[in-house]
Parts: sequence; C-alpha cells; structure tokens
Amino acid sequence: MEEKTQYGQYVYDFAKKVIDTTGPRLPGSPEEAQGAAMIADELADIAGKPSVTEKFVMAPRASIAAIPILGLLGIISFALYYVTPFASLVSTLLTLVIAILQVFTYSGKLDFLFKKEPSQNVYNTFEPLSGKVERTIILSAHNDSSWCWQLSVKNPKTAILKTVIGVVSVLALMVMSAIAAGMGMYSFMYIGELATAESFTSAQVFTIVLYFLPLLCLPGCYWLCMYLTWDKSKASPGAMDNMTGVGLCAAVLKYFYANPDKAPENCRIVAAGMGAEEASLKGAMAFVQAHKGDPSLMGERTYVLNLDSFRDRDYFSVVMGDAWLGSRFDPELRDVCLKVMNDMDLKPGVILNPAGGCDSTPFIRAGIRTVTLCAQNPTTTDYYHTYNDTVENLDKSVLDDSFEMIVNVVNATAEFDAENNEKSASV
Repeated sequence: MEEKTQYGQYVYDFAKKVIDTTGPRLPGSPEEAQGAAMIADELADIAGKPSVTEKFVMAPRASIAAIPILGLLGIISFALYYVTPFASLVSTLLTLVIAILQVFTYSGKLDFLFKKEPSQNVYNTFEPLSGKVERTIILSAHNDSSWCWQLSVKNPKTAILKTVIGVVSVLALMVMSAIAAGMGMYSFMYIGELATAESFTSAQVFTIVLYFLPLLCLPGCYWLCMYLTWDKSKASPGAMDNMTGVGLCAAVLKYFYANPDKAPENCRIVAAGMGAEEASLKGAMAFVQAHKGDPSLMGERTYVLNLDSFRDRDYFSVVMGDAWLGSRFDPELRDVCLKVMNDMDLKPGVILNPAGGCDSTPFIRAGIRTVTLCAQNPTTTDYYHTYNDTVENLDKSVLDDSFEMIVNVVNATAEFDAENNEKSASV
C-alpha cells in the first residue's frame, strides 16, 4: 500500500499532538476529558459531521490503581497481628476480597467505596456509499493512559517477582493470623516471658516462631504499596498504550473517507475512542450498556477490532482473551486477522493478555465478535505503563505496517461476514 507511510506518519503526529497538549490522561482526569475532546474533534474533521460523545461515571482507583491500598492494608494487618491475630485475620480477608473483586475480576462490586469521576467515550462513523448497511465494524481503542508502575520502571526483570511476593505475603499473613487466632492467641503480650525461659516446650517454640514469622511479610507488603504511584506528574504519557491505537482508528477512518471506493461494500465503519480502560474497562462496559439492543452498533453482524499498543515489530499479535478475567475472544475473527498478518509477513503470534484486561472483554460478554490486535512485547518492560511510554520511543515503521494491516483486516472481516452470511442463508 503506497499510502501507508503517509498514514503511519499521521498516527505519529496525532499522538504527539494530543500528548504534547494533555500530557498523561489518567482515567477520570481533566486531561483524559481534554484528550477525548481532541479525538472527537479530529474524527469530526475527518467525517465532516459531529462526533458522538457519551459520558459516564466511574471510580478510577477501584481496580489496578487500588494495589497500593492492598499493600497498605497488608502493613496494617501486620501491625494488628501483634494486637490481636483475629483483627489481622479480618483485615487480610478484607484485603483478599478487594483484590479478587476489584483487581483480578474487574467486578466493580466494591466501586461504591471509591471516589467517582466522570469519563467519556467518543466515536464517529463512515457510512457506505450505497446507503445500505449490512455489517458494522467497530475499530476501538482507549483514550486514557496509565498510572506509572514504579516497580517496572525501576527494574522490569524483578517487577513480577516482587508483585508475586507481595501477594503471597498477604496470603501468608492471613494464614498465620488464622492459626494464631485458632490457637487462642488473642494477644502476644507474654512473648517476652517465653523468650527468657530456660527451656521450651514444642508448643512454646511454635508460638515464638509464629510471633516473628510475619516480619518476613513486610517487604512484600511494601512492594505492593510501591507497585504504582498516583502522582500525575509521573504517569504514563500513553504513546504506545494507547495513542497508537487511537491514531490508527482515526487513520483508517481518514483513509476510507479519502478512498470510499476502497471501503468494503455495505459496511459501516466506526472509529471509537473509549474512556477509562485502565480503570477496569469502564468505557467499553459503558458503551456496551448504552448500545445493548441497538442493531446499528451492536447487531448480529457487528465485529469489534480492538486496537491496543503498537510499537514492537517482533510482537505483532492477536490477543485471544484476558487470562485474569477468563474471557476468550472469537476464533474465526482470529483466523481472519492471522491470515492478513501472515500474508504481510508480520510473523504474528496468538496470545492471552497475561495481566489485567482489554476492551474486547465487555464486547465478547455481550455476544459481539471481537479480537484485540497489538504489536507489543507482552513481558514486563520499562516502557509499559511508565513515564517512558513517549512518542519518541515509537517505531514509525511499525505504525506504517499496522495501518496497512488494519485496513486489510477491515476488508477481510467484511469479506468473511459476506461469505458467512451467504452460508447461513443457504442453510
């Protein structure tokens, strides 16, 4: 495709324009709203019609951003252990509940405990020249950027290990608290007397060990506290994650408006910028809820191509699910994307998102065919969710090829839908 360098440069320039204006765009922040407005204006300029902005309210710190709170609760539980193990048991159980409901499953059941902030989704469309819409392809990307993962930026090789140690430390503290409470040790006030005894029974030795063992949990709890910082000045600018995705959505929309004859037949193409993805996919969830039952955007022949992070040439991938959330995306759409990538010799892989979630999950749960596309090293790096995720660190050639790949995937998806619909009609 001759134009790919032109449109790849457009993605780079647009990402730079937004980041230079807003800086980091944390979920629910004024900067996220400013960035969303710029994206809406850009899409409106491309389409020649106003973009749609849909506002919603969510709790920014009620998911992964709550991890430092879990570390703090671990330290509090450690202190309570020496007042009464039963209180420590209650505190660690609370920590575990918050972690499961908010961090690992994105359930949002405890969102009411956190401060609410506004966010927004924006989108615009390309309508087919025929005026007849038989299928809809949504290009989705998230507008917000992430809090800085301090453990990753300091040493990405040890970040996962420290995080795992933190989680294990809280669980271990919970077990020790349960054992101590079960033994009736409502207070360790007599430990000094035991320590000065001339001889010990096995039970007394066990008590002394149980008294000092929680000290091993303190480093892990501290690392959880330091997992990320809420300091906006240190937040990720979000160039790779995910202004590349947003820019590619806009670039593809721009391309089809400039070349309507090259657009797939009878296909509506939607370019959507979702808010608050980093706050447990709240924007995609809000979009699905707002358009549930709307055949123009959430019909049986709707396909969602979620675009999330394009930087690393050796890691073009189709993401087929979120490991934490237990979601699995559409296998037939996966095959469509893989064929396009293989035909372009991008050497693609198929992966599960190893941590957190992506915006495809709310759509697949609503019964909409979807996959997530990326070109990102899936291991921990010093530029993922850190202040090193800058425009200067992007690879323009990856943006060129990503643009061409997505245009080809859009056309291939439309062809797949047409063939699939013919087969269904013949049956």
